[in-house]
Amino acid sequence: MSSQARSPHNPVEPRERPSSPRARSRPATPPSRPAPGRGAPGQPRVARAVREREMTAVAGRLFGRRRFEDVSMAEIAQAAGVTKPMLYAYFGSKEGLFGAAATQAEEQLRARLLEVATERELPPEERLWRGLLAAFTFIEEHRDAWSVLYPPDRAPGGPVADAAVRGRRAMAELLSELLAEAAVREGVSADAAAHTAPLAHALTAAIIGAAHWWLAHPREPKELQALRIMNLAWMGFGNLLEGRFWLPSH
Repeated sequence: MSSQARSPHNPVEPRERPSSPRARSRPATPPSRPAPGRGAPGQPRVARAVREREMTAVAGRLFGRRRFEDVSMAEIAQAAGVTKPMLYAYFGSKEGLFGAAATQAEEQLRARLLEVATERELPPEERLWRGLLAAFTFIEEHRDAWSVLYPPDRAPGGPVADAAVRGRRAMAELLSELLAEAAVREGVSADAAAHTAPLAHALTAAIIGAAHWWLAHPREPKELQALRIMNLAWMGFGNLLEGRFWLPSH
């Protein structure tokens, strides 16, 4: 038997050839996709500020439809297309998220009031009416946020308090401007017109008080609330704006 013969019962396995560089090449890379945002599987990565505004807006809509305790973080996360851990990473708690939603709502209120304030081609009474209607429209769309900004039985705390002060100041500034402008137009002196500033703050408190009443009687339309305040302000302040004052007899 030849020295190279082998027994059929003891076959020799063929030796593997070293793979060539071409054989070791990696499979083709699939088309690139946007990197998913952290905590949001399948969602494109977006800037933190943009993501925060989006989540806050979704939370604001849900809080505006139902009571604070009836809205869950899981529900907000699902509606916003993010995970619940992401909400906690951004806002810390449900209360923190609600505070951010209230602040965002206050900014929207200020924007609406400032828009009315710039319509200087309209007479003061028409601008006042539009401002009141804008305020009550805001309350209708953000009922729960308004209740947190201006609770009827206590002052708000934390970041919500700052938002409440800014919103109240924006209303008072608009009302003061409109009342003073109307007084000057009627020929009232500048000294007399200066009395409209504290009255504007009083009228702001009246709007907040009327809103508290409306939230307890939600079947009434917003236009009726604005009309009541309009008549209280414009008809009640009519004599003052025309320079006629009531004074005690003694």
